[in-house]
Amino acid sequence: MLHINYFKFGLKEEPTKLGSNLPLQIKGDLANFPLFKGILSQNHPGILVTLGPKSAAFPSIQKIGRHTKFFRLNGSHNTIDWHVKVSKLIKKALPEALILLDIPGIKPRTNNAEVIDITKNEPVNFYHGPRKPDNNIKSIGLTKPLPEITKGFDSFSLSDGLYEFELLEAKQNYVRGRSKNDFRLLPRKGLNLPGSIYNDELQLQVYLDFLNKARKVSFDAIGLSFIQNDKTLEHIREKFPGKLLVSKIENKLGVENVKQIVDFSDVIMIDRGDLLAEVGIKNFYPSIVKIGMNTTSAKRPLIMATENLESMQYRLQPSKSEIIALQHSINLGSDFLMLSDETATSDLYMNTIDWLNQFLKMQNE
Repeated sequence: MLHINYFKFGLKEEPTKLGSNLPLQIKGDLANFPLFKGILSQNHPGILVTLGPKSAAFPSIQKIGRHTKFFRLNGSHNTIDWHVKVSKLIKKALPEALILLDIPGIKPRTNNAEVIDITKNEPVNFYHGPRKPDNNIKSIGLTKPLPEITKGFDSFSLSDGLYEFELLEAKQNYVRGRSKNDFRLLPRKGLNLPGSIYNDELQLQVYLDFLNKARKVSFDAIGLSFIQNDKTLEHIREKFPGKLLVSKIENKLGVENVKQIVDFSDVIMIDRGDLLAEVGIKNFYPSIVKIGMNTTSAKRPLIMATENLESMQYRLQPSKSEIIALQHSINLGSDFLMLSDETATSDLYMNTIDWLNQFLKMQNE
């Protein structure tokens, strides 16, 4: 696949130099990457399907297998036992399938078990640890510590930027904001603080703890959120040498260190939800282009994720904006387009996969 970046950005097709800093699975050109030969031979991007309650039955997996052999299990949802069961079903239905286990990262999530109603202009505290909540203000605990908070931001958000708060006060493991709209906060929604830096040691420990619990899950690739440098990747590869490492570049520091992250990764994923919430609107598009250029230049496979066909959870055809965005992702050099809620929680999952498959085949016409 000769990416449009070669023409648009003048990137040269230079041979990859092998060395100790390269992933073990990469042997030069992308064409030599066995698990992705099928995508290259058909000369258009493939589909990465997230399985969930609506699509994880054996017959469903067989039907999906007509269009893709690349499956994602989202470790942030469902139990370990559920993932063990579904991974076995995938391998039974499609022994040649590639399973990506996308593991929970260091990003703090709200620790509410029930839905919480939040009104516009209401102040809300978010905290982790033993801090005593203010009885006069609604307080919501977090599952993990807050990242190191940098200066220069005046708002933060929940649920990949969907719900925004005006910043009122920020301290270690505590942040207070005023809601900019009315909404219902569902359980375990992620909190994003723009420009923040995550603790590498804590991040590594979170990854290892989950992977040790998930050893009975059958998987081939590990999805790693908020990768900020190559050190975490080196540690994970040492512990799990036979697995592909899929790095998700999602915050400012990750974008700054994109080249070294790409060099140490097998695959790169652009998760546009967290990326937007972390780098802000102004830097969002340039960050996507920067990640895409570095990935395709290094001949690593690129996955474009988040809301590719979100409207098709409820309708049979995508919006015009989604079609334009899909084409942009292809032009940027994406090797896989990922479907999340579209296939995990929607009754229309098979219609969405069929539509996307036909759209991608049109790239050859």
